[in-house]
Amino acid sequence: MPLFEKYQVDLVINGHNHQYERTDVIKGNEVAKKLPIGGTAYPETEGVVYVTAGAAGRSLYAFTAPDSYEGHEHEQDSVASFVNLEGGKQNETVAWSRVRYLNYSFLRVDVTPAPKGRYATLKVQGIAETGERIDHFTVARRAK
Repeated sequence: MPLFEKYQVDLVINGHNHQYERTDVIKGNEVAKKLPIGGTAYPETEGVVYVTAGAAGRSLYAFTAPDSYEGHEHEQDSVASFVNLEGGKQNETVAWSRVRYLNYSFLRVDVTPAPKGRYATLKVQGIAETGERIDHFTVARRAK
């Protein structure tokens, strides 16, 4: 995470866990800004958004909190989670889990470039296998 913040990465997408989960904007290992469905993040000043888009293949993993996605929001102040460390699994509680969807899905990212001084955008959408949108948000950065 420190390297993503140092280099002001716009969006981190990973897929190791078999589920869809999206964070709020994170900076310094804490929630810097809540990012509701439909919200906009500005990585130059606010921090980084992380998406796990791993729900397109094998069996899915369960969450310790209820699903929370577009049209079915179940906001939680904190969610039980864990990290795998060299010594084994370590339980933790996180405040950054904004969107959780436990069914098959994929991620769509539409890029809109911009002239110098204007905002280029990444329009990000989580899409269920049914075609229904489960999440959407924008990442905006001033073009240099």
